[in-house]
Amino acid sequence: MRALNAETEPTRTQKEVFAHRQRIGELMGQLRDFDLMVPGESVQHLSTENTTLKHRVRQLAQEHRKLQERLEGARSNLRFADKHIADLEVRLLERDQT
Repeated sequence: MRALNAETEPTRTQKEVFAHRQRIGELMGQLRDFDLMVPGESVQHLSTENTTLKHRVRQLAQEHRKLQERLEGARSNLRFADKHIADLEVRLLERDQT
């Protein structure tokens, strides 16, 4: 019985090694296919482009905040000017009535 186990174990191990080698071959093939679709240079270019776009998004967010602050200031100035104009109109009407 031990002899049978001793003979089947190397056979089983060989089959398992062969299966692993086949799987490694398939995965290496997939890597080569991927490299053909996206060459290493393109991956580097995409990574650089991604970093550049992230930087641009940060810049645009800062500009947006500044513009929002300016818009709020302009609206405040407009409200003040409208109130001042209304006060001046009231003064003119009161002056004309006297």
